[in-house]
Amino acid sequence: MSETQLEKTIGSNISRYRTELGLTQSQLAEKVGVSTAFISRVERGQKMMKVQTLYATAQALNVSCDALLREEGPETHLENIHRLLMDRPSGYLRGIEKLVMICMEEFEPKAELPSER
Repeated sequence: MSETQLEKTIGSNISRYRTELGLTQSQLAEKVGVSTAFISRVERGQKMMKVQTLYATAQALNVSCDALLREEGPETHLENIHRLLMDRPSGYLRGIEKLVMICMEEFEPKAELPSER
């Protein structure tokens, strides 16, 4: 991936995660400790961040650094889920695991019965 592509990927990801959290550029900038103009330029793919700023941005958005560096895909989502669940107690994780199993059962395509065809 070229530097230009990486800048665009990082900017697009930051914008998406920021929007999903309902944060303005100004609010994100305040959390990260940079200017709103800087966040704007990063989101437009015009500015590259230092590693420390990338890390602070990921923390503010509650995602992994990988989520900001990669194109969206299954690995990115799994890494984010891992990050969100790190350091949670076992009982909490068991509950989340049960919820995932319920969701998987609900979203799995069901085989049609002969009478439904």
